[in-house]
Amino acid sequence: MKLRKWGVLAVVFLLTILAACGNSSSEKADKKTNEKVDIHISAAASLKDAIDDIKPLYERAHPNTKLTFDFGGSGQIRARVMSGSPIDGILFASASDINQLVKADKASGKAEFAQNTLVLIEPVNSENSTSNLADRLKGYQKFALGNPDSVPAGKYGKETLENLKVYDAMKDKIVLASDVRQVLSYVSAGNADAGFVYKTDALISDKVKVVETVADGIHSPIGYYSGVVTDTEHKKQVQSFLSFMREAGAQKVLKKYGFKEGN
Repeated sequence: MKLRKWGVLAVVFLLTILAACGNSSSEKADKKTNEKVDIHISAAASLKDAIDDIKPLYERAHPNTKLTFDFGGSGQIRARVMSGSPIDGILFASASDINQLVKADKASGKAEFAQNTLVLIEPVNSENSTSNLADRLKGYQKFALGNPDSVPAGKYGKETLENLKVYDAMKDKIVLASDVRQVLSYVSAGNADAGFVYKTDALISDKVKVVETVADGIHSPIGYYSGVVTDTEHKKQVQSFLSFMREAGAQKVLKKYGFKEGN
């Protein structure tokens, strides 16, 4: 009788331990599910104002994800990804930069989410009556241009100068910038007579004016591309945000800032 009693107690004790372990595992799983994940996105400088509006939209809809951004030239971002910097996702202003990462197996999931337009800007109080684009360009003494090696807007700008056959006449007048926003800053402050920026950049400043919209055929197509960095530990969350960039809410914000919808 005593043996039977002890046997029952042993079974009860064992079941209690198993239940406790099960609850502990369940609690850990629940905690992991509710854990807030911080993903780091590196984005082209020209996207900054739109991203400042898109970030809270996404975080409200996905409360367990916190977005952290840094901005710069797409070529600079590409170099950082190649060197192994802790970046989860990328938003580029050129196809070539993301293509290089995909080829090197450093990124995947390339998708175009927006397009842009290249424009020529001058300080708002400038007085220049020349209407021919090539002649106008040759008349500048200081011309701001993103570094073509790392800034897509600079690459598109250089292509424009070359195709208009004015690059050789202007190359000694060019002031290189680290990204497109620095070009905007140089022209806004009067430190350059003019410069090439995207339409979206020109729209955010009342210190510059657009004097020419560059025809698309003079340079390569201006597309914006997203991608997931191969080494990220948060692939699912990154893919979710990058998909959001192509959805109606984000596209409405991008359109507000002058971007066109991607293909």
